[in-house]
Amino acid sequence: MENLVLVEYQENFADNLSSIAYAKILEEKTSAKCYLENDIKKRKNFENKMSNFNLEYEFISSTRVQNFSKLALDNNKLFLNTKKTKKINNKIISLKHFKIDDKDLISDNIKNMLKFNKCDFIVNYDILENIVSTQSIGLYINKNDINTINIEFIYNATKRLNKYIKKPKLYIFSDNSIKDKINSFIDYEILSINDWREEFYFLTACKHKIILNTKNSYSECFWAAVLNEKEYCLNIYDKKIKTIKKRNNWIAM
Repeated sequence: MENLVLVEYQENFADNLSSIAYAKILEEKTSAKCYLENDIKKRKNFENKMSNFNLEYEFISSTRVQNFSKLALDNNKLFLNTKKTKKINNKIISLKHFKIDDKDLISDNIKNMLKFNKCDFIVNYDILENIVSTQSIGLYINKNDINTINIEFIYNATKRLNKYIKKPKLYIFSDNSIKDKINSFIDYEILSINDWREEFYFLTACKHKIILNTKNSYSECFWAAVLNEKEYCLNIYDKKIKTIKKRNNWIAM
């Protein structure tokens, strides 16, 4: 099958959003069509979480996947010069971290797909009210990243945001064990929320974001920033995440 894009399954929902977004960008700009492998176990795990979003995707049999599984993996360069991308041969999308430089390629249609299809999981309305009524800053730290995060980066990020924002409040979405490791220039609160959907919804609702350059935390921070991006929203990210384009509201540190 020509112009077939295979989207590889990722371990968590936010990394899946990245892979699917790249595949959908490819679909929009070429004649390609994206599929997921119809592996029963992988499909079940995927649908358990991804069915919460407005995603559109189709499946293809494992037999057909094997016919082109030896092809080279896709890479980000493919999307940076789309005028020359008139025809795409079979590709495998295995990109779980979406590049900040490719953010402008995310159409409104793709953003709508990556939002929750319903919000009946929200129970902590008092927390949500505090987030939307303050100059909230969201920071997500996956429990597997707690011992590897850059504490100095978080401190400097909060110090920088304090210059631009009046009365900021940092909301840290993480395990309570992070408390002894946090060093913030501004007032903060640690939120340990059991439901990952509610956690991501609240993180997205925060007006500003701090995006960590870590394996397990980056994607959730990135998509929370993209899905609620406004002109007044400020997003701080680690300068080690190398970018070419400069944006007023995306600040490298």
